[in-house]
Amino acid sequence: MKKTNGEEDYMRRQTAAVMMLVWILVGIGCATYLPGNPDHDWLHGRWFTHRTSGWTTELNLRVVDGNIVVGTNIQTAPDGRRGTGDVRGGVEGERINFEVYFPHSGNTYTYTLFRKSNVLLEGKSTTGNVILHKAS
Repeated sequence: MKKTNGEEDYMRRQTAAVMMLVWILVGIGCATYLPGNPDHDWLHGRWFTHRTSGWTTELNLRVVDGNIVVGTNIQTAPDGRRGTGDVRGGVEGERINFEVYFPHSGNTYTYTLFRKSNVLLEGKSTTGNVILHKAS
């Protein structure tokens, strides 16, 4: 008995759906990070600053794959507007370099920070001097 076109279309759609699910699961598995270097555990957590412009910056950082810094950046304006960006960079000793990309605006900002203590980072960003305090 020969399948009809409707049955063939149904089988193709099911096969495509299963293949798509497999690729999604493979992608998620490949996106898993390896542990970071324990020497950089002090950087993990939430960092915060008030800018002279009235904006606040909150960075949620973690070190993965040895010395790669990843995380999020939340900028909050005095009027409550918010922007969220993706953090990606690296840490070498006491120096932390990373970029923050804001997908909504397409802007990228760079940071070069130095560890002053386990709860204080100082340095420069694209927009000026920065002093970050560890919040958690």
